[in-house]
Amino acid sequence: MKEFVCIFEDKKFANFFPLALSQPVFELRIGGKSFRTRMLDDLGAERSGVLCRDYLAPLVSVRDEGVMVNQVPDGEIVFLNGRLLCFGDELHELLSRIPENGLAVKGGYVVAARVSGEAARGFAEYIRSRVSEETIDRLCGELRAYVELPPEKQSKKGIKKSDSTDAGEGTDEDDHAVGQDNVAEKLPKRLLKLIDDHNLTRMDSSDARLLSFPWQIIDENPAVIEDDFQKSPFRGQSEESVIYPGVQMVGEENIVVGESAVIRPGAVLDASSGPIIINDGATVMPNACILGPVYVGKNSLIKTGAKILEGTSVGDVCKIGGEVDQTIFANYSNKQHDGFIGHSYIGEWVNIGAGSNNSDLKNNYSSVRMWCAGVIHETGRQFLGCIIGDHAKLGIGAIINSGTVIGFASSVYGSDILNRFVPSFSWGKAGELVPYETGKALLTAQVVTERRNVKFDDAYKSVFKKIVELSERCARNI
Repeated sequence: MKEFVCIFEDKKFANFFPLALSQPVFELRIGGKSFRTRMLDDLGAERSGVLCRDYLAPLVSVRDEGVMVNQVPDGEIVFLNGRLLCFGDELHELLSRIPENGLAVKGGYVVAARVSGEAARGFAEYIRSRVSEETIDRLCGELRAYVELPPEKQSKKGIKKSDSTDAGEGTDEDDHAVGQDNVAEKLPKRLLKLIDDHNLTRMDSSDARLLSFPWQIIDENPAVIEDDFQKSPFRGQSEESVIYPGVQMVGEENIVVGESAVIRPGAVLDASSGPIIINDGATVMPNACILGPVYVGKNSLIKTGAKILEGTSVGDVCKIGGEVDQTIFANYSNKQHDGFIGHSYIGEWVNIGAGSNNSDLKNNYSSVRMWCAGVIHETGRQFLGCIIGDHAKLGIGAIINSGTVIGFASSVYGSDILNRFVPSFSWGKAGELVPYETGKALLTAQVVTERRNVKFDDAYKSVFKKIVELSERCARNI
């Protein structure tokens, strides 16, 4: 695709806290890639950019020097919502239905747009306003107001139902305009004015798959691994990989082993129920068992005796052992030892201590409730584990209940069951959490990243300090 492609965040970014505190929503992992990379690869985009929260812009620029951040060039631009998930040819089909100077909407949110000139600049300004500091200020106020409610009012206000059968996309909660049709009724006033000022064509895209909650990423992960495999031209074993005698491979036609990857004796790779992708430089140690669909990222290590079950994605430079079921590990995270993690999303730079376990099924088999954007949601999921934010650390023997959310840069330990929600920058054991001293948290993050040859530079430090500020402004409710 020769058009400039711009991936953007929208107002739903807070639903993906704490995972999205330190990176835009479109950088979250699903399958073997981020949302952004999946879309760009689908389109074969030659030029691309992003629109995101201002405080994240320096970090995005450091991670991807070739991307244009928070600005748009002249010419026609294809805008794509960063939480859009497409399978097969769905993205091409969606864009083929959008005319020049047109946009597709679902509820109160833009799914995709194809605009140019003043219309493109106006649209970019509109999107930027949706993730501006003013928007973040309002969010902080809402979260603080909830914390300050009496406990009995929190419990009444806090339970929200989330759709359990589709993407759960709803309408925007504020600044609606009343129009002549159902689509217009759900659109914000500023967006309607933009449409009128530039004579844009509006089309409904209610069938688009816009993910609104972290547990939906976990749900979709097995199918995304399958889709990634089908779209990849690579099959079989790279000439530079090493597969030792004694490795058992079932469904070998559904297994990819990348360059310099190593599969040691006694390992079992069973792709009879879904593909297995072992990326470049990864190592699978003796007697590990992997049941597809599974993705293992570059230079990651699957430890001896590990049980990596269906629907699991392991990011780059991770070390994973024990039993893991339908869980996503972002880059640079470790769970090296025995213990179970299931139906969960683990952020970057997380370390899970030996013997730690999470529950992903309640004893009464009822739907799991989970914290999201300051309130407790009824997820509609019978199987749901935990969400752990970037830079969090769990001591040995930690016990995590179903539906637990552990915030950014928290360090928790002890064998008591953790609270359902652990605020960012928390330190201690269940029931006795205190704020984690910022200087110590920063120092730990720097030591951990530089051990992996990732420089903890000013961009990382500025994001870290911004999250400290946000945590304080939200009364430690993120």
